[in-house]
Amino acid sequence: MNKLYSALLLGLLTIGFTACDEECDNLHRDNLAHYPNVLKGSFPTEAQVLEIGQEVIIDPTLADSTNARYSWLINGTEVSTDTTYTYKVDKPCREELVCIIKNPYGSVEMKTTIRSNHDFSKGFFYIADGTFNFYDTEKKAAYPDCYGSLNAGAKFSDKKLEVRSANGKFYVLSSSNTTNLEHFYVMDAKTLNYENSASIEANLSGLTILNENYGLLSGSGVRRVDLKSLGTTQLLDEYMFGIYNSMVYGENLLSSTTYGAGTSAKVTYYKVAQLLDAPKGKLPESKELDIVHNCKENFVIAKDGNSYTLETSAEGYNIVKIASDLSLEKTALGFEPSKNKYWSDKTIGIVASTTENAIYIPAVNGDIYKYIPSNPTSLQMPFIAAGELKGVISTLQINNQTGELYVPYSTGIGVYSKEGKMEYLVKCSNPSYVLFN
Repeated sequence: MNKLYSALLLGLLTIGFTACDEECDNLHRDNLAHYPNVLKGSFPTEAQVLEIGQEVIIDPTLADSTNARYSWLINGTEVSTDTTYTYKVDKPCREELVCIIKNPYGSVEMKTTIRSNHDFSKGFFYIADGTFNFYDTEKKAAYPDCYGSLNAGAKFSDKKLEVRSANGKFYVLSSSNTTNLEHFYVMDAKTLNYENSASIEANLSGLTILNENYGLLSGSGVRRVDLKSLGTTQLLDEYMFGIYNSMVYGENLLSSTTYGAGTSAKVTYYKVAQLLDAPKGKLPESKELDIVHNCKENFVIAKDGNSYTLETSAEGYNIVKIASDLSLEKTALGFEPSKNKYWSDKTIGIVASTTENAIYIPAVNGDIYKYIPSNPTSLQMPFIAAGELKGVISTLQINNQTGELYVPYSTGIGVYSKEGKMEYLVKCSNPSYVLFN
């Protein structure tokens, strides 16, 4: 009797399971029929590459559009709920587009990338408003916040940025005093693509490139930084000590330790090899040169192969040639050069041409002088006389392909021909750097 009962029970269960399978299959097929199925080829999965000014219309087609709701997101932010989406490329960009379609039976998410076919060689980057912007010299057009538009809407953690260009990279320092923020960024200079970042220390204020692998970071001390891994070695931990605006010159590192007007100090130099080999906590010994800085001054290398800097001492102002053997030759300026007033101000520095033997020096009254080494008479008359624009607010830059001089003013960047005639003004607020790639 138990065997008979077991057989009947098994038979009933089999019939029950068969009936459930058929019902579930029917329900599953019904759900699939109404699921927001997007027809193949109606949503692009490959990257959309467009010229600036072009637009792309994306129109996903559903097998059944009943009760479908759409959400279009650019870099995670919803920008539309329409059934189609039109994206116009109005500046250099590389952005992620997501389309989410929902109905009572389910949802589907699709992704694609939209990027511009732009050429960063025909123009220059400039830092203003705490980010990278680009000016296209061919189209005479300015494109704001290219860092964000090329890195899926990313922002820097701080608006006070220091930037160095070397090794085909842009190295960006944030001077924030908040320890848990990103303070050091690396990006490709050709594309502005983000590559790496790290939270190293607060109050970063300078970076010196030693070679393609290492640099020195300064702020509340001195750190050697691995430019690939961004790992650091603390060489000196001393509050408000820094190596500012330093430059490798031969086997030596020329260095300034001033950080604002009124903090006079002599120029020092280190052996680069010793800086590269120094163990933790052991900043190598430096030696002094008879050059006084009392504000943030920079060093440049001119076409003649010599290094130059300004001397801004209480006794007067000189341009100083530093030969490869570290011997000095001083030439009186006859005018007061522009100087930063506070440690947080940008360096108002000189710039050297590599196509002609000339160094450009901004004066405190807004004039700009063009110094020809070994020709003191070139300092008698300004190359560019001060006009309606206010004084220079950060380091000059030169385009060594065209000979054009770029002058950062509080209201924009003045671009001057190699003859000293102003060609145009790129309007922006308090630009701090002009950069080429």
